[in-house]
Amino acid sequence: MIETATKPNISVSEPGSVWRENLRTFRIASWLGWQVESNWADPFVFFIFTILRPMASALIVVVMYNVIAGGNKGNYFSYLFISNAFFVLVTQTMAGLAWTIFDDRENYKMLKYIYTSPARKFAYLIGRAVGKVGIGLFTVIILLLTGILFLGLHIDWARVEWGWLLAYFVTGMLGLGGLGIILAGVALVIARHGASIGEVTAGMLLLFCGALFPPDVLPAGLKQVSLALPPTYWLEGMRRAVNGGIMTNISTVNGQTVTAPISPFLAQFSDWQLLGIVTGSGILCAIGSFLFYRWVENQAKERGMIDRLTGY
Repeated sequence: MIETATKPNISVSEPGSVWRENLRTFRIASWLGWQVESNWADPFVFFIFTILRPMASALIVVVMYNVIAGGNKGNYFSYLFISNAFFVLVTQTMAGLAWTIFDDRENYKMLKYIYTSPARKFAYLIGRAVGKVGIGLFTVIILLLTGILFLGLHIDWARVEWGWLLAYFVTGMLGLGGLGIILAGVALVIARHGASIGEVTAGMLLLFCGALFPPDVLPAGLKQVSLALPPTYWLEGMRRAVNGGIMTNISTVNGQTVTAPISPFLAQFSDWQLLGIVTGSGILCAIGSFLFYRWVENQAKERGMIDRLTGY
C-alpha cells in the first residue's frame, strides 16, 4: 500500500484580509486607548483634569501678552491664542504616540504580549493614541470657545473657511502622526526618560513653529529651522482657515495706518501652495516614520528590548 503525501495547506494573506486585520486592530486599540485615558477617574474629575492643564497654559499666555501689550488686544492676540489652541494637538499627538510605548511596557507590562500576539503592531500603535488625539481636539474647541466668551478673542464665524480647515487638519495630522511614530520608535530603544520625550520635543517645537511668534522675527539660523518644521506651515493653515484669510497686524507709521501680514514670509504662499507643503511633508513624515519604526523595532527585538523595564 502506497501512501501519498499531501502538501500542507499554506494560507497566503490576501491584501483585503491584511487591511481588515489592520482595521480590526486599529478599532480595538482605539477603544482600549480611550478606556485607558478616561476610565481611571470619575467623569467630572476627568473632564476637569483634561481641561485644566491646557486652560492654565492658555491663561499664562494671555497674562503675558496683556502685560507686554498693556491690555490692548489687537490682531496679534488672535494670532497667539489660535496658534496655542491648535498647538495642543501637536503635543497630544506626538506625546500620545511616544507615551503608548512607555505606558504599555512600563506601567501595564503588556508590550511583550502585544508583540507575541497576532495584532498588527503599527495599527495598534496608532489606535492607542487616538484617545489622546480626541481629547486634544476637544480641548482645542474648549479653548477657542473660552477665548471668545471670556478673553476677548474675536472670530467671525461667517468668515471661517470650513473646507480649508478640514483639509489642513487631515493633512496636518498625517505629518504630526508621523513625527509621533518616530518618537515612539526612539522611546522603544532608549534606556530612560521615554515617558517625557514626546512633551519635551513638543515643547521645543513651541518655540520654533510659529505658535508664539512668527518665524520672521527669529535669527537667521533659527528661522531656517522653523521653516523646515511641518507644524510651522500647518499652524499657518489653521490660522488662515479660522480667520478667513492671512492674519494681519495694524500699526501706525508716520501718522498713517499700515496693514501688514504678521508673518510676511508665510504670507507669500497661497492656500493651495500651503496645503501642498503640508500634504507633501505629511506624506514624507508618514513614509519615513513607517520605515524608521520598522528598523528600530527590529533593533529592539534583536537586543531584547521589547520587554525591558527601565524604571528606577
